[in-house]
Amino acid sequence: MDSAVFDVHCIRRQVGSTGLVIFERDDILLRQKPWFEDQTLGDIDADFVAMLREMRDLDVRFGFISHHSAPPSDTRVRIDSATLTRLLDDLLKVSGALPDFWIDAACTSDPRQHQRSHSRSDLDLIPKLMGWYEADLNRTVMVRRAEAPRVSPDAPGLTEIFYPGLSARSPSNTSRRATVGWLKTMIKHAVDLE
Repeated sequence: MDSAVFDVHCIRRQVGSTGLVIFERDDILLRQKPWFEDQTLGDIDADFVAMLREMRDLDVRFGFISHHSAPPSDTRVRIDSATLTRLLDDLLKVSGALPDFWIDAACTSDPRQHQRSHSRSDLDLIPKLMGWYEADLNRTVMVRRAEAPRVSPDAPGLTEIFYPGLSARSPSNTSRRATVGWLKTMIKHAVDLE
């Protein structure tokens, strides 16, 4: 590992070197739940983690953006978010799927404009991440759970992949494995590994 930067809203390191894959954390790696329910290890998609391990073995650079609806001035949410991020980071490290970065998108936005949409903060983060890792736009992938494109028309080389999110009524393991296999193929194609 070349270097690592840790703060309340970000973990950054250099692990991979091929392409750049940016995942929305919630409802992709970690099942979204109502705010009053605790997260558990069962909320992490094991098939998805296995795919991340394969991406790490292929030296693909990847990480996660998380979104929070609470305003940045709520320090209790920040502490909880930082703790969750470190736990997820430790879990993926043990699983052989250590990410290059974790970023809390809501906390990187201008505090005076915290009502901005997720898409705006994502668009702000993509150039920052590309700069950190000297990534080529044509080998950069944004994996999100939404159905409508959000990327800027100024970034025509960026690939967006829409991944069906986890839910309380998630499909069978066979269906989930097939979906994860499809996602892995799409990412490998986008970063020129196939």
